Amino acid sequence: MRSVFNLSSARLAVVTVLGLVLCLGLSACGTNDIDELPPPSTPTIAEYRLVAGDRVAVTVFGHPELSAIVDISDDGQMELPLVGKIDARGKTALELRALVTGIVDLNYVIDPKVDIVIARYQPFYVLGEVNTPGSFDFVLGLNLRKAVAEAGGFTRRAAKSQALLTRRTEHGQTVRDVSLDTSIYPGDVIEIKRRWF
Repeated sequence: MRSVFNLSSARLAVVTVLGLVLCLGLSACGTNDIDELPPPSTPTIAEYRLVAGDRVAVTVFGHPELSAIVDISDDGQMELPLVGKIDARGKTALELRALVTGIVDLNYVIDPKVDIVIARYQPFYVLGEVNTPGSFDFVLGLNLRKAVAEAGGFTRRAAKSQALLTRRTEHGQTVRDVSLDTSIYPGDVIEIKRRWF
């Protein structure tokens, strides 16, 4: 009787251990097999990195001859009076301010006070089932609902709850289905899908 009890106990222990291993293995597989990526990140405007097509207002206080409103060219350069060309692409407004301050301090004005404001961001784009698809000027506080309004609203065939957002980030390009409350960022491409019934 004792040997039967020991054998049954041993089998039960083995089955229990195998069951635990199988459950852990399946849960680990499930975690690794999920191919969903996180939704597009929305950096704050302070983290926004300048690209061609952006316009910046550079002010050197007390020195209008060094101040200007300039566009960033296709090669990522901006040209300031007296200072010349500066590589602006990929920099935040704060990084660009530090760079301009250093150049002006070295060559023109001791301890300059420099301010840089992004006067115009690259546009965003709305495509698909809207009345006037195209490119539009970005403004702060924009979400997808407002972006669709800028594009003339939905067509009657629009799937109002289905929009595809393509966004470039420093890690590459992401494409995601998003809701109407999603924040829009400069350079975003929004595609409003068509409903089929």
